[in-house]
Amino acid sequence: MKLSAVAILFLSVASAGAAQDSLSAAKDLYAAAAYEEALSTLARLSAAPNEASASTEIDQYRAFCLFALGRSAEAESVAETLLTKDPLLDVDARDASPRIVAMFEAVRKRVLPRVIRDEYKSARATLDRKEFAAALPALMRVRRMLDQASDVNAADETLSDLGVLVDGFIELARTTVDARAEAEAAAQRAAARSIQAIDPMYDASSPEVSPPVSINQQVPPVPAALRSVVPPGRAGVLDLVIDKSGNVERAVMRDSVNAMYDKLVLAAARSWKYQPATKNGAPVRYQKSVTLTLR
Repeated sequence: MKLSAVAILFLSVASAGAAQDSLSAAKDLYAAAAYEEALSTLARLSAAPNEASASTEIDQYRAFCLFALGRSAEAESVAETLLTKDPLLDVDARDASPRIVAMFEAVRKRVLPRVIRDEYKSARATLDRKEFAAALPALMRVRRMLDQASDVNAADETLSDLGVLVDGFIELARTTVDARAEAEAAAQRAAARSIQAIDPMYDASSPEVSPPVSINQQVPPVPAALRSVVPPGRAGVLDLVIDKSGNVERAVMRDSVNAMYDKLVLAAARSWKYQPATKNGAPVRYQKSVTLTLR
């Protein structure tokens, strides 16, 4: 007896057991118009705790299958739940028919005004608590939803008025966040200057200071996997701050060798050890540059 392509696909998925309960298997069943079988697979996926990260895509395909089976009310219910959680959700027209895309857009048009007002209230409450850094992305998300409401003709006069408020609050939050960031940076610069005044740092331009002497400065070899992209003779420069105990306080790659190799060097540099630099016999902090020339 000959089996149809759909039956063969379903049997191949079922024969593999639970291991085949994957989203890709459900998509294959949906593409083969095996909608009931796809729904069963999606139901098992929804119940699997390790599939929580894919819940949005699982529910999208549930809506696709339900709509294809003529269960439009159920499909719209699933779509409404999805779009309430994420009204900016993009339904890929390559995976859904034009009728399904139109159904999602009709549901989006219906839920957007309510979700916009709810998210605006939440963002405004965050703003009222003076949490400007948290309020800014929330307000910008509301602005994107307002733009989408306009695109799908879901906007009304009250949403237009809300848009004016949102734009004003976005400017307020952005200005405040920028001002606070600048104030914090200024405070950090002042603190650094204060530390420098109390505990100055020297370098090779300080003739009265004896530079640190290396005890352990082992540079890691270039891994075999990187040798084709890090040719011999390639040079890099590593800037170190060595504290009064001879430990590496800070390491920064000024001239890169290779992004991956730089990470190996920086990790190794944290364990390097020196006899500390001295001034009049007393240990001092010292900035030292190390040139890495690979051979």
